[in-house]
Amino acid sequence: MVLWAHRLFEYLVLITGIYNVKAWTYHYNIDINMDWTTARQWCQKHFTDMVAIQNQAEVEYLNQVLPFNQAYYWIGIRKIDDYWTWVGTKKRLDPEAANWAENEPNNKGSGQDCVEIYIKRRKETAKWNDERCSKKKATVCYLASCSKESCSEHAECVETIGNYRCQCHLGFMGPRCEEVVQCWPIENPQQGFVNCDGVFGAFHFNSSCQFRCVTGFKLEGSQRLRCLASGHWDYTLPVCQAVQCLPIIDAPGGWSMNCTHPLSINSFNSSCEFKCEEGFELKGSSTTWCDQTGQWTHKPPTCTVVTCNGILAPAKGHLTCADPLGKYSFRSTCNISCVEGHKLRGKATLSCLSDGNWSAPTPDCEVVKCDPLKPIPHGSLQCYDPVEKFAYGSTCWLKCGFGFVHNGTNSTHCTEQGNWSPIPPVCQAIQCSPLSDAPSYGSMTCTHPLSTNSYNSSCEFKCEEGFVLKGADSTQCDHTGHWTHSTPICTAVACDPLVTPAKSHLTCADPLEKFSFRSSCKATCEEGYTLRGETTLTCLSDGNWSAPTPACEVIRCDAPESVQHGSVHCQDHLGEFSYGSLCWLECGAGFTLKGSNSTYCTSQGKWSQEFPCESKDLGDAMPCGGPPSGSGKVP
Repeated sequence: MVLWAHRLFEYLVLITGIYNVKAWTYHYNIDINMDWTTARQWCQKHFTDMVAIQNQAEVEYLNQVLPFNQAYYWIGIRKIDDYWTWVGTKKRLDPEAANWAENEPNNKGSGQDCVEIYIKRRKETAKWNDERCSKKKATVCYLASCSKESCSEHAECVETIGNYRCQCHLGFMGPRCEEVVQCWPIENPQQGFVNCDGVFGAFHFNSSCQFRCVTGFKLEGSQRLRCLASGHWDYTLPVCQAVQCLPIIDAPGGWSMNCTHPLSINSFNSSCEFKCEEGFELKGSSTTWCDQTGQWTHKPPTCTVVTCNGILAPAKGHLTCADPLGKYSFRSTCNISCVEGHKLRGKATLSCLSDGNWSAPTPDCEVVKCDPLKPIPHGSLQCYDPVEKFAYGSTCWLKCGFGFVHNGTNSTHCTEQGNWSPIPPVCQAIQCSPLSDAPSYGSMTCTHPLSTNSYNSSCEFKCEEGFVLKGADSTQCDHTGHWTHSTPICTAVACDPLVTPAKSHLTCADPLEKFSFRSSCKATCEEGYTLRGETTLTCLSDGNWSAPTPACEVIRCDAPESVQHGSVHCQDHLGEFSYGSLCWLECGAGFTLKGSNSTYCTSQGKWSQEFPCESKDLGDAMPCGGPPSGSGKVP
């Protein structure tokens, strides 16, 4: 029986260029379980070392290809100096790459310094657990694919599943990291020069470039650039900018300048020419240049200002001058204003011109005038004019005629603006308070010869048909502002009160007043009575009812006819054969009464039934010829 065996699960060959390299392979021993130290020695003897897991893909791969072992497998990680360390690569475990099972590592005692992997375990499969290194388990080994020829001297060979890769040092690239990173070539900047060199050649990793500018220009940016491992220069390219002179600030010398800038504004080789403005004379150099030191060759010149003759304030006026360059000199301005009640005749502002003359003659101040007041209707004016008629300071008073009053104050005066203040008063007709609306059921007609509801306004009142006026039929607004009479009222015409007829009921509707215009009354008779006259009476506009009062008469039945073979006897309460009369029938010998022996007169004027008599022997009906048949109850 073979004491141990190993199986090859994967063999990869990577061909890169002309190189043929043996790939990383996994191996395991499942026939004999060993402690961790023995297991590692076995891996180092037959292969490279105990497996070092670099990522989750390797974990999944191992869990897929390794067979289940009840004792599980050792892997190449162990606690060294209190750090979990991959023994094959001598690299400490990155916490983010750890694949511990839940609550692991638990570090029970100092002996749990080795790690197993749960291959094909039902719970937490492919997870790690820390164990005592003396326990016996299967082991997983690897055979390295890296060699000295795998990568250049500027790289580190890194094992991968079934392969390897060259991890380049900073500044190198390519399959074996044999190529140096290159930055973009740099040319001489405008108005400047560049000098580049480096260990791996100009424009390559760690090379540098030195810049300088020609006379009159200075470097903006870094003087030296270095090529980084990223293939970029560590700073942006510098530029040569023309040397700048300070801007020439306008001085109160009155000059203007015209400059040319062949390179940039106020820079090397810029030049300026000076000229005095109108009204000034130049003193100093008329030109200047910006030299290579950033200085102007000449200072700005100065200009002397032109002056004008002095001026005096006009009578009734004030003079205020502004002299930015000197008393009564070029650009001096003088404002002339007049005292209250006077206005300026001429220009209010004078300017000293470049020829030494003022822009206009000195103005005068004249008194302000108001528009002449016109005669006031229904009033008279009296005025006081201390200066001129209807001029500043004039005051006028108004007196109104009978029935008129002035609006507001009765006086006005001419102001400094040439306006009457307050607005000249006028005489207005005295106002009466507005009358209320026309009386109910009436009308009001007014005339206003002056203005609405004012002095001499008058109103007339009239009532509608069926109504009479109570109060004066007219009123007038007098000079005191009161109406001579108050508004009257219109009352409805009254009819004589109605007396309810005997044996009747009277129902009236009075929309205005009782028994007055538009009142209406309806008469109804008691049972057994009939109305004689109009049923409804209306009170007319002349105070009379539309018809005489009706009366109620008792209802009568026809007189009974002679009765054959019998006799009739009646009792009359209200009149012969009238409503409520009761009659009895007596049949003769040999006859008998068919039906009731009595009848009565109903409210419809009919007898309640007939009186037939019939023979006792034959039984034939013998009519008595009594009163006509009727309906109703015996009273």
